[in-house]
Amino acid sequence: MIYFQWLVRSAFVPLLIGLMLTPLFVMAETECQIPLVTDSEILVRLAIDCNAAQRAIKDRLQAQRHQVDSVGQLDDPKLMLGVAPRTFGDKRFDDGYIVELSQSLPWPEVLSLREKAAGAQSDVWQARQYQDQVRLAGGVRANYGQWQYHRMILSINQRHQVLWQDLMAIVKAKYVSGTASKSAVLQATHEHHLLLQEAIELQAAIERDTSKLRRLTNLPTTTTFDINIGLPLTVLPADKFTALLAELSHQPVMQRLDAQRRQKNTELALREKDRYPSLSAMARYNSLWVNEEQRLVVGVSLNLPFDFGKRTSREDSLRAEQSALRWEQQDLRVALREQLMQRYSFWQQAIDVYQLYQQDLLPLAEESLTTALDEYQSGVGDFLSLFIAERQLLTTERKAKQALSEQYAQFSELMAAAGLVQMIASTSTSDTDNNIASSTHRYHEEETRDE
Repeated sequence: MIYFQWLVRSAFVPLLIGLMLTPLFVMAETECQIPLVTDSEILVRLAIDCNAAQRAIKDRLQAQRHQVDSVGQLDDPKLMLGVAPRTFGDKRFDDGYIVELSQSLPWPEVLSLREKAAGAQSDVWQARQYQDQVRLAGGVRANYGQWQYHRMILSINQRHQVLWQDLMAIVKAKYVSGTASKSAVLQATHEHHLLLQEAIELQAAIERDTSKLRRLTNLPTTTTFDINIGLPLTVLPADKFTALLAELSHQPVMQRLDAQRRQKNTELALREKDRYPSLSAMARYNSLWVNEEQRLVVGVSLNLPFDFGKRTSREDSLRAEQSALRWEQQDLRVALREQLMQRYSFWQQAIDVYQLYQQDLLPLAEESLTTALDEYQSGVGDFLSLFIAERQLLTTERKAKQALSEQYAQFSELMAAAGLVQMIASTSTSDTDNNIASSTHRYHEEETRDE
């Protein structure tokens, strides 16, 4: 009966715990089962919360924190049992046995130093977690930028397909009237077919981009992306950039080196404690002694910390590692500063290039095509001029979208170089403190509506 009760408890308790924890796992998985994503920054948050690698790092960090709670405790006491087997059954002697209980007693502050070292290791994992979050957010934004770029190029492709259909109707009409050559009709048809081929390739590229986003965010294959706001126009005030340069020590990679230095400092303090003897309290009862007063023995034992160079070598090794971390930190600070300034320069360059396309190059290409079409229809111009003008507009629109995509990509790289996960600021409407001209906003909104 007792065995049956034990068996029921041993089977029921794990089952009960499993039933209690199952809703938690289901809830955690349900949070990542999103059928529709409508915002780009939601993708970043989903990646941080749902990415399997991020979850693994989170669990390892939690494991390290549990380790901190355990290292600050005393070592387990030791119990020794010994018997004299030849005394058993011998009427001349009582049964002989020895019982010994001992407890190691570390030198003062050793336990607290061990706890500090484990805490520093936990801080290393925490900095690594945030560092990986920054890297993951940058990867998500880079893939999102490619996804939107291919969608914008596909939108341009579709508009030019319609344009070439209209042009083919004009060319065919002129060919029937005898004012255009057959080669013009064939060339117009060929250009339309090239756009059809490009559309197929772009659709496939968009599908691959979607797959990459699902991979990074750990979303199911049923999730669809319907983000129609395009690439957000980003803002970084000059005072904020100055603050980023002044806060390099707050970046996760710097925090990781700081934690490693604290860990080495604590380990060095522990090594210095090794030069002191460690004690162990002991109580022993030996029934083999004839005299009752001699059977119980209490005392302490200690090690003899003779150096012979081994402790000095360990301490010197830790000091060398401390020095290496200090130099690595100094080199990293300079590298982070210059990388941040370079990314800011790339971003400003992308802004200027995009402004040039919106303010000058695109209007010029559109006017050239309009003029070439009017001249061709009136008989003043030839098909070659019309063809060149259309090609020029198509190329200019593609490069303008590439410049916009580059602007977003460089801002994402700037955020990664600053050690940030979330965007500093983003907007898709005209704003006075935005460095983008108002005409850029209007063009961007028109392109969004077209898509």
